[in-house]
Amino acid sequence: MQSEASTPAAPVHPWLKDFILTWLSRFGIFLAHHVTRPLLPLYLITFGASSTVIGAVMAVVTITATVMRIPIGLLIDRVGRKPFLLYGIAFFTAGKLGYLWAPSILLMLPFRVLHGLGWSGCTTAVSTINADIVPQARRGELMGYAGMASSLASALGPVLGFALFHRFDYSGAFIGASALLVLSLIFALPVAEPVRPATEPYKAERWVDNIMVKESLDPAIGVMFLSFGHGGILTFLPIHALKIGLANPGIWFAVYAACILLSRPIAGPISDKVSRRAVIIPGLILNLAGIVMLAFATTSNGLMSAAIVGGFGTGAAQPALMTQSVDRSDAQRRGQSLAQFQFFYDLGIGVGSLTLGALLDLVDQSFLIMYLATAVVALFGLWINWRGK
Repeated sequence: MQSEASTPAAPVHPWLKDFILTWLSRFGIFLAHHVTRPLLPLYLITFGASSTVIGAVMAVVTITATVMRIPIGLLIDRVGRKPFLLYGIAFFTAGKLGYLWAPSILLMLPFRVLHGLGWSGCTTAVSTINADIVPQARRGELMGYAGMASSLASALGPVLGFALFHRFDYSGAFIGASALLVLSLIFALPVAEPVRPATEPYKAERWVDNIMVKESLDPAIGVMFLSFGHGGILTFLPIHALKIGLANPGIWFAVYAACILLSRPIAGPISDKVSRRAVIIPGLILNLAGIVMLAFATTSNGLMSAAIVGGFGTGAAQPALMTQSVDRSDAQRRGQSLAQFQFFYDLGIGVGSLTLGALLDLVDQSFLIMYLATAVVALFGLWINWRGK
């Protein structure tokens, strides 16, 4: 009879350690992002910025990240995932600290560019590492759990950001975000570079096929219509919430992200066992409903109801669209496929931030009109995904 001391320990999944480390690193990256994201529009107001200027400045990070996604995706597949994770976090940290030293909007722009470079590198790399290491049979579920790191961060980040702001002013929020990024770097250091198939670099007859993964283009375009609304909401909801009377707009983001978080354990297994579309279409419908509710919200309770409905919708649709992109690409081009997906996601946020900021100035700061315009774009995105395969 085998003694209790000699009983073999339960096997540990070989991917689990790196999955946990990348989860923690991803959590820190997104927490740092969301600590300052809702504060920056208010910070820009202290410089006398209009809604158009606020939208433009906020879009600089997104535009930079969007431009760099495709080249970074190509390099990640050729050079490796981990270098872009580490250097991306370092650039991101430098950009955050730079906001402390920028005495004007104009001098803030180079740090917004640096922020965007780091953001595109580390977020593309960490998503690709997750896609590389999880078992294919549980991809939808585990990619959803990986995404919970960013969802939880987006719930806690605004609350933490406003708490730091009320206690230490804007400088406290920027320094706090930078400290979180240092922790993310520490968690990323032990992560192993994923083993990839030893194959020749992908070469296509047409140059465009070298920079675009056409097999996974549909979900990438689909997420752009989802993120267009995020651009306006992330940028202008703090201003809208303060006008309505919600003293801490971070609470709205916390409720929104908590609902995203709660949706993941439900939507992920359905995505694996039924289909990606079984999650994407209902999620986009709920997202559209949440935007319409925001348009007509005149009280804090109305805002919170919209956060709940929209949060569940986004939490279901976004990771299912990302997993669909992974499904439709081979391991040789996975980094490029995810970079393409995030390119269109960033493009939607950037265009949304720019156009909706300009629209607000044109319609005399009518949030009703801004959200209804956002709902039209979301409806078009729902139609495209409904007709897709």
